[in-house]
Amino acid sequence: MPPCATPGGAARFGWDRRSMAPGSMRAPDGALVGWGVAIGAYKAATAAAVARLRLSAGGEVRLSVGGHEMGQGMRNAIAAVLQRRLGVGPAQMVLEIGSTGTTPQHLTAGSWGTATTVPAADAACEALLQALDTLPAGSSLMERLRAAGRPFLEVEVSRRAPGQPETVMGRLTNGLPAAAGPAYPDFVSFSHVAHFVEVRVEPATRRIRVPRVVSVADCGRVVSPRTAASQLRGGVVWGIGAALREVSEVDARHGGFLNADLAEYVMPVHADVGVIEVDFVDKPDPQLNGPGVKGLGEVAMVGVAPAIANAVHHATGRRPRTLPIRVEDLL
Repeated sequence: MPPCATPGGAARFGWDRRSMAPGSMRAPDGALVGWGVAIGAYKAATAAAVARLRLSAGGEVRLSVGGHEMGQGMRNAIAAVLQRRLGVGPAQMVLEIGSTGTTPQHLTAGSWGTATTVPAADAACEALLQALDTLPAGSSLMERLRAAGRPFLEVEVSRRAPGQPETVMGRLTNGLPAAAGPAYPDFVSFSHVAHFVEVRVEPATRRIRVPRVVSVADCGRVVSPRTAASQLRGGVVWGIGAALREVSEVDARHGGFLNADLAEYVMPVHADVGVIEVDFVDKPDPQLNGPGVKGLGEVAMVGVAPAIANAVHHATGRRPRTLPIRVEDLL
């Protein structure tokens, strides 16, 4: 694979300035400084999908595809495909996702949302452009429709993961899971990430802070850079919570949870989160699908907690073996 166009995570973090010996780095205020790194991998899964695309002579582009917007930016990614392939702006688009009244729906989970909907949308655009080639020439897509006396043009495509049989579409239409990967007939595909973390440990109280993180992910082609960066930052925050804050305390006598509300279940807040720099390799994986996209949702968090644990060891010489890392583990 060609090298990343931007500086790698180690260079951005300044890893070459790391002193190897545990406890050998100090901040101006006397805090112990630790630098740690860890990598993560998560399956590059994808699911069967049906996409229906309609272009009206009035300029509206309506796409229906199976997927669910949970805040991860799926609509932005689909809109980016339509804008790139058809040259239409967001104001002309109507995106129907998560609606059982349009196309068969599939659960969005397991980091296969983008890898499922984006290739299906791309294939629908290609089918629409091929259908338009049979119409009279025009200065725009809508002009070609009007010249042909057509109020609209609609196409429907079905897409499966590599190696999935045609019968998987029956599972999709019956509301059953229809995902595949990371193992495909001819290859295996994963998303990858590397997290570089700095921690500061207060010498007396052993309080741990995370002032700086640099994370670089390989999730194939990045379709929507802004929402992808937001997902990666969010994954880092999740990892900070897993490493230093979050735990379900269980009553050993009765099996109940002792901190089953937000007042006692400790999560990272704004003051716990320092500077998080993110970047992407942004190289397509053409074996998985045409656009070369892979999942980012889960892999963003994988490796954050180990990187923090490694940084804590570098700062203190103590090797934490359980999560979350507590003050008493370092005393």
